Amino acid sequence: MKNKDPFETWCWNFSVITDPRQVFVACFAYEDINSFRKIIRQVLFAARSNKVYNKNEPAFMLNIFKAIRSVMLAAHELHRQKKHSLLKITSEQYLDKQLCAPSGAHCSEWERTPKTLTAKEYKNPYLVFRRFFKYQNILEWKRTIDQVLDYALSHDTKDCALDLLKLYLHLTRLVEAAHLESSQDL
Repeated sequence: MKNKDPFETWCWNFSVITDPRQVFVACFAYEDINSFRKIIRQVLFAARSNKVYNKNEPAFMLNIFKAIRSVMLAAHELHRQKKHSLLKITSEQYLDKQLCAPSGAHCSEWERTPKTLTAKEYKNPYLVFRRFFKYQNILEWKRTIDQVLDYALSHDTKDCALDLLKLYLHLTRLVEAAHLESSQDL
């Protein structure tokens, strides 16, 4: 039986998206890249702290992480199919603001610019997906995200053994690579 919502987009987007690249587009239409970076950082800080995450409405934070989960699933599908980026970026175009700025973006140019991608990853965002799933498989990522959210919404974090810096880098690179890919005319 084929999954009718393969990227679990209904729970935050209220529509089913079956094209992995369109998941990226919908994700950044839902919220801008800067919000994703900020919430990832805040939630990971809360996961290590004895203070419960309270920066935004908890439902908003959970929806952002549902969107990140959809991005993970879409990236996993592209990785599994050994797809390649539609981007063709030359050295002269490296960090061209137009590549990071979809029309109608809600945040400034600086906020849209990738901050954690290497030059190689910027030219080929799918390298990020490969590294992301080399670090952990999709099932491990799902469990890790659930653990992070549990710790972020709990006072008891003394048993948190997660490498939060690595998680921050991987998750931030994932959303930045997806954002870069979503900025293209698909």
